[in-house]
Amino acid sequence: MRLANPGAAMKTIPVVGYGPAHGYLYIHSTPRVMAKNIEWSLDEALGHSCNLKWSLQSLNPGGLRSELSWNGLIGTGSRLASVLRGWHYLIFEIHEVAAQGGEGAMYMHTPELGLFHSAVGPHGDLLINENQINRILKENMSTSKIVEELENFVGKAWDNALEPFRLGREKSLAATDKLSV
Repeated sequence: MRLANPGAAMKTIPVVGYGPAHGYLYIHSTPRVMAKNIEWSLDEALGHSCNLKWSLQSLNPGGLRSELSWNGLIGTGSRLASVLRGWHYLIFEIHEVAAQGGEGAMYMHTPELGLFHSAVGPHGDLLINENQINRILKENMSTSKIVEELENFVGKAWDNALEPFRLGREKSLAATDKLSV
């Protein structure tokens, strides 16, 4: 068999998925001493320097918070979650939005609950597939147990744990808006 371009270099397959994606990383709380190490980990995962701007986290004395908007390939959110989940005391969430209407992803992490992941539809809805629902219905006879399992699939415990940090972020942004001249 003869190759059409025998001297051409082979394409390298990207480390993460095909296609563009973008997203947001919210580091809701981390101890001050870990901030630079987290930044270095993110730099390595993203392939470039991210230079996070840190601010005090009022809900966690001695803690810091930061945000990052990123662009990359589909799967970058997963890579970031994998890098960050190993840091103890770190509270974060990651939202990945796939371009062209594909499925995105959401990751939420607290030290107490661990890492939560869900696929996200193009309109921002968490996706539960029919196999997951069938398993819940087959294994659980009581309505309360079915509700509990469905709440696990949509990350209710993580959502409840992160909500005070989200509200704190909004208050912080509102205070910053009022202080700007």
